[in-house]
Amino acid sequence: MLKLFEREQLNLAKLPEEQTAIEVRDLCLRFGDKHVLHNITMRIPKHRITALIGQSGCGKSTLISCFNRMNDLIDNSVTEGEIIIDGRNINRKKENLSVLRSQVGMVFQRPNPFPMSIYDNVCYGLRLQGIKQRRQLDDAVERALIEAALWDEVKDRLFESATTLSGGQQQRLVIARALALKPSILLLDEPTSALDPLTTLIIEELMADLKKRCTIVIVTHNMQQASRVSDYTAFLHQGELVEYSDSDTLFTLPEKKQTEDYITGRYG
Repeated sequence: MLKLFEREQLNLAKLPEEQTAIEVRDLCLRFGDKHVLHNITMRIPKHRITALIGQSGCGKSTLISCFNRMNDLIDNSVTEGEIIIDGRNINRKKENLSVLRSQVGMVFQRPNPFPMSIYDNVCYGLRLQGIKQRRQLDDAVERALIEAALWDEVKDRLFESATTLSGGQQQRLVIARALALKPSILLLDEPTSALDPLTTLIIEELMADLKKRCTIVIVTHNMQQASRVSDYTAFLHQGELVEYSDSDTLFTLPEKKQTEDYITGRYG
């Protein structure tokens, strides 16, 4: 099995608070009368890559959308339980969602650059925060593009439209846009499903580097990708967390037969 970096196994059940990026306690979510997540409890470690796998519709994307309250934008969304980030329950009524979403960045399946220049895309969130000094913006744009492994390809065309970039470049630009806000957590929802194999490899290598700076949670249908890039993997089925462990164990010696059936292709 290809390993992009060495993996250090942690005991998730006894993960101390200082090593926990996200703690989920009895999380339930429904849209109207439709129950989507059922009593999810898990601890996601800091500076590691955690993959969420499972059939389409099992609740993977809904779960990571809970980590920055994106589900609040959906009508009739009701959430119960706690999600602890930096010692606070982000499901509290007083949570500042603007601050939360800068702390917990999100990248979606298809690249969604704004119809503006590469430069303006990267510093969009910073300007919303009131940062206007050109030198500060210049430094932030360069840093974010370097972190997203895109600087060398675009440094001479920063003021061209972002729509002129290739699909893979656009996805890295969207990652740079999130990184400009210096998030502690980065959520990736099927970030390579629309990309070719070579560009997918670039994004995977980028993730391995980015985990030094932030915690990464990735949703993927590609079990080979999950086994390659993630330190930990959670298998969901019909809104329930079936099994959650280090990736090497889950993909080679799963505890639950349901997990084994899924990863061996007996269903899914």
